[in-house]
Amino acid sequence: MDKTIVLKYFADINKQNFDFITITNKEWYSLFLDEIRNSIAIEGIFANRNDLLHVINKTQKSNSQKTSAILGYFETASSVYEYAKKLFKNNEFTIRQSDLKQIHTLLMRYEKQNGYYKGPLGEYRLENVEVFNSKFTPVNYIYINDVMNVFLKWINKSLKNKNPDKIRFAALSHILFETIHPFRDGNGRTGRIFLSYLLIGTGFLNIAIKGVKKAERERYYDAMETSDTEFEKMLREVEKGLILTSGVIEEYAKNTETSLIEEIITDELSYSFERMIYNKSGILNSDALLPLRDAAKFFNYSQDYLRNLINSGNLQGRKKGKLWYVKLSDLEKYVNNISGDKII
Repeated sequence: MDKTIVLKYFADINKQNFDFITITNKEWYSLFLDEIRNSIAIEGIFANRNDLLHVINKTQKSNSQKTSAILGYFETASSVYEYAKKLFKNNEFTIRQSDLKQIHTLLMRYEKQNGYYKGPLGEYRLENVEVFNSKFTPVNYIYINDVMNVFLKWINKSLKNKNPDKIRFAALSHILFETIHPFRDGNGRTGRIFLSYLLIGTGFLNIAIKGVKKAERERYYDAMETSDTEFEKMLREVEKGLILTSGVIEEYAKNTETSLIEEIITDELSYSFERMIYNKSGILNSDALLPLRDAAKFFNYSQDYLRNLINSGNLQGRKKGKLWYVKLSDLEKYVNNISGDKII
């Protein structure tokens, strides 16, 4: 979907004051599970929907890295997203150092408890690091505090702009955060939660950047590699003595190529929007009858898998012409009742 259309859709829906972002909203909750599953997959931690449900419902202990990562992401994002939405509604949204550090603390605490993460929680790194599967070099650790202070000043200054290109701004913020790489570990997931936090705080929805399939991960990696060149140059100059200011960031931002990461954000915002809004009447009713191709989107099933469920009697379906239809409530009931089936 075109970026201009996405911006208009969200501008229109914000005028109606819909409150999507709460785990009591069935449609948003499903989207949220997709976000968790995809974001941890980008880090090489793979889970199906049943893994997520077992961990979140506390029927599986959080002592493995996978369960620690799932629960950390769930508790962190569900908390901060609702907070960002509240700030947006009250026209009070800003970013503080404590916000980023709290995201990292909550995200990594179970992995810390279970020995999978060795660094401090919510503290910037005190060593240099290399980033797996990437060509860029994060800023030297001795500059992180100063760089992060200016980074957040630039963000908050940009937030005061009444007519910014919000999607490009979100893309630039994500690129710079990942290029700085302020924490010892967990920067990828922290950065993606921060991206969604920023999107919600500027009137959008959180997004699930696809990462379960290799091609999806490579698309994201390529987009980030294409975009980080200018900011990496800026950080090298900082290490040589450049005094970083919001104006300096803005100058390097002007030359930063963001088209690929903007395309990903726009696609995922469109997908999030479609998940929440089925027609002009507002939030999709869980008893709405949907064709399989649309119902499949809500739970990351394939159409063939849903058709097999109907044929085996595990899911109620209705055929109209050549198309099969199901109710979201029936599909949700199936998901809640199964245990151990791997999603296709």
